[in-house]
Amino acid sequence: MRWLKRLHNWLEGQKAITYLLLFLIAITFFIWMQYSPDFSDPDSFYHTRVAELMSQEGPVIDFPYLQLTTLKDSYTDHHFIYHLYLVPFVNYLPPLIGVKLAQAILDALVIITFFWLLRRLGVRGAFWYSLLLFISPSFIFRISLVKAQPLALILFFIGIYLIVMRKHWWLLALAFIYVWSYGGWILLLISASLYVLMSSWDLAERESNKLWQKLMAIRRGKLLKTKDVFLSFFKKIFGLRNIKLIVYILVGFFLGIIANPYFPNNLSFYWDQVVQIGMVNYQSVIGVGSEWYPLPPLDFIRSILRSLILMVGAVILFLHYRKRFNGTVKYLFVLMLFFFLATIKARRNLEYLIPSIIIFSAVVYSASYQTKRIAKDLMIAKESLITKPFKYLPIRIFLTTVMVFVLIYTCYDSVITTKDNLSSGLRFDYLKGSSQFIGRVSQPGDIVFHSDWDDFPSLFYHNSNNYYIIGLDPTFMYLYNKDLYHQWADITQGKRYQKLYDIIKNNFGAKYVIATLDHQSMIDSFDNNFYFKKIYQDSEAVVYVVL
Repeated sequence: MRWLKRLHNWLEGQKAITYLLLFLIAITFFIWMQYSPDFSDPDSFYHTRVAELMSQEGPVIDFPYLQLTTLKDSYTDHHFIYHLYLVPFVNYLPPLIGVKLAQAILDALVIITFFWLLRRLGVRGAFWYSLLLFISPSFIFRISLVKAQPLALILFFIGIYLIVMRKHWWLLALAFIYVWSYGGWILLLISASLYVLMSSWDLAERESNKLWQKLMAIRRGKLLKTKDVFLSFFKKIFGLRNIKLIVYILVGFFLGIIANPYFPNNLSFYWDQVVQIGMVNYQSVIGVGSEWYPLPPLDFIRSILRSLILMVGAVILFLHYRKRFNGTVKYLFVLMLFFFLATIKARRNLEYLIPSIIIFSAVVYSASYQTKRIAKDLMIAKESLITKPFKYLPIRIFLTTVMVFVLIYTCYDSVITTKDNLSSGLRFDYLKGSSQFIGRVSQPGDIVFHSDWDDFPSLFYHNSNNYYIIGLDPTFMYLYNKDLYHQWADITQGKRYQKLYDIIKNNFGAKYVIATLDHQSMIDSFDNNFYFKKIYQDSEAVVYVVL
């Protein structure tokens, strides 16, 4: 293992080469991951088309394409900077291929930013910790979707550093950019608030320990000490330094919201997106996207298993030597717990949980070896658990072989599984025939009633001459008109036969209906109604004209 130690020491001293090497590994890996004519998330079609419209017409301010949703009047491109980034790729390359290349580059920058953050936090072996992300299937899958998640993660990693370093003006600028880049910008404020709480508690506890260590450890003294810590804690929370940190972020948010081409409509949009969809979420009432639902317990454990193994040791060290770690480590621990709970609620937070586990673990291990007391205990543990078992050659060969086999299998299984998942989505030409047929026979602005809310992005990409009724998230239609939403849901499930023509024509104002072939009950209800004429059918969908 000496060669590995020499390699590690060499990488630690070669900053520029390490960055370049990691980027080359990442860009090659993610280009290979993107190499298929498929999208694993339907929203990828939407992002591609918006980038095309932006390149042709400038910012997409009006969005009449979803007629029966709140987006009709309060549309906000909360991925504006992401779409701006995509523009040259859709201009100079075939659009659907261009966005995949753009995503691969952005994904590689996520790894680079993660590595940069670890180095800034003083982590030794940051290169190796960064490589762990490649064998985290859930993380790789999430950031490989052609969506704005990688850009949001880059901003989030930078935000952690700026918060810990208290770079107020840079935080203000980052908060502004965050609002223009991703709807989950509230995470920056949550992260800063957790830092304020944990740094205040750590400082109050340390000051109290210095004061009370001179007194006798009597019961009265212990009670007074606890009271003293809490009083000091609350005073420090509202201290000028902490208020300044939060205020600069809030000012950045405020400027990002009002100095915005979508103001003031973005106020109602952010209420729907951040509060109604992100926090309240109507998953028990309507069928929202799968990413908003929790994972079954065993699937949840499997999805974070590799980072979970790393975390167990770090948590044990942290809890046992808690008082020897500074406020930053305690902050990273609480931040990890926050995303742990958030992921239990919604699986989409996996892309934050996995890196937060690795960041916390890496910082704990690095800080442990830099603390004499902990380092001494670790050396004793290493002697008994590692050095002694590896002392005898047969045992060393056996254990090394097992470890190498497990590592190779883990890496192979992670990479291949993720690649297979990313290559089994929607083809580039999904619903192309039916949507373009409607575009040819209809008038611009005619409304199309469609069978799935998540079919909107592909319909919109292949035919943006027509308008649709629901898409991006069903909550937007539910908030617009609950009765209409339930009517749409019943019709697409084949539950409404009576007054079908009146509902489609008058309530929805639709002139065409498109139903994918997996909605056979819906198709039967339209086939048996002479007010609807079938005018097109292929291997994916059926199209009707409303007579």
